[in-house]
Amino acid sequence: MTRLQDQDFTYWFLSEAFGWDVVLQLVWTWPQGLPENDVHAVVSALSAGPLHRRIVRSRVPLARPRWERSPVTPAARVDDEPIDDDAVEVWARRELETVDLDAEEGRCWAVRSVRTRSGGTALSLTCLHLVADGRSMTAAAVSAGVSITGRESSPPQARRLPLVVDDVVDAVGQIVGAAGGVGRAVVAALRPGGSRPTDDRPTDDRPTDDPAPPPITRTPAHVRAPRAEPAWATVTVDLDSWDAAAHRHGGTRNSLFVAVVAGALYSTGYADDGLPVKVGIPMSLRRDTGDDRANATGGVSIVLTERPVAGGELTHIRGLCRDAFAALSAGRRPAMIHLQPLLQILPLSVVTALVMSGENGMPDVVASNLGRADGLLDIGSVPASKVAFRGTAQHVDPDGTRRFGEGVQSWYLESDGRATFAVAGFDESRVGSARALTVALSGELTDWGVQHEFW
Repeated sequence: MTRLQDQDFTYWFLSEAFGWDVVLQLVWTWPQGLPENDVHAVVSALSAGPLHRRIVRSRVPLARPRWERSPVTPAARVDDEPIDDDAVEVWARRELETVDLDAEEGRCWAVRSVRTRSGGTALSLTCLHLVADGRSMTAAAVSAGVSITGRESSPPQARRLPLVVDDVVDAVGQIVGAAGGVGRAVVAALRPGGSRPTDDRPTDDRPTDDPAPPPITRTPAHVRAPRAEPAWATVTVDLDSWDAAAHRHGGTRNSLFVAVVAGALYSTGYADDGLPVKVGIPMSLRRDTGDDRANATGGVSIVLTERPVAGGELTHIRGLCRDAFAALSAGRRPAMIHLQPLLQILPLSVVTALVMSGENGMPDVVASNLGRADGLLDIGSVPASKVAFRGTAQHVDPDGTRRFGEGVQSWYLESDGRATFAVAGFDESRVGSARALTVALSGELTDWGVQHEFW
């Protein structure tokens, strides 16, 4: 894939308009330690894979930036000083928040390791979301692990046209795509039910000459999060225990994940104002194993009007998720989605003004299920004991009015019989500390009867 794709544009826009770099992270732990040579071998293997790229701006207006192989020779960062065994989470969080990555300079990913005082090892792989989504990043890590000696990646496709000509062709394609997107947006808006609220609540039957009261909204995110510093908690569960709880209550692994994370937010009093809680659920759009797009993730939303009862039935959440996934698979998407090609060719100032003029569309909860990645623990010659995935936005200005999250966001990952999910708490008035977040999650997991271990 040689150009930025539709799903990449979100992260390109956040960087260009707000100065935010959205960074993803995988963290592994080895209680018995990992040889330092393995750390360098991981870097060598990753440098031959799809993460090792740089973005190059087009010389022709409206043409998309293109990807090229990075000219940078990467090196692992190995910390000299060991850390306390219980400080791995803090060490990994600091790396996630401060790692210096730059897509245009070809520094799209980084590896760092540290020893613990008991002789263990923690390893961090960070990557710009612009260059990979969760599925492609974990796949790159698995490939690095199974071929630690450095299996060659597929070479970039040869360009059939000179660069300037190729840029012109792409610019024309962007214009055609934007026009087609506008047409699809009109069709979607006119489709029966196309403008129905996402939670399918009945519309107000108030007479049209009676002005509707202003909608009730939560306090703006920047007021609830003045520091713009999310709190973190990471927990690992045994999949047998997780499956038993899900089946016992009429659900699935995913519906239980949604219930636990949403229930934890509810338990803090987040929805005591009576407003519904919107849950965003990313969904992979990859067509097959040969799909080499950096980002291939769509999203659906469900709306919860009541708190999920821990230990209750999961059938309602399961049904909401099933219907949302079915609608996406059938191509029933909001009209605004089809306007994305148009947004890509508009001046950045215009797109920014449109975004800033609208209300914050961030869900209260984001529950991202990356699914199963067996072999991810085998990143070195010694199997890791645990692995977790998460992400955040760097450079969010605490004095500004934009935030990367509303309530909580979580990333669920299965590997070799265990599941781990990292949770970020963005609402500092409710989940402003690791302790508050841990207490909320632990209460939910205990009430669902799931054995769990916090990092």
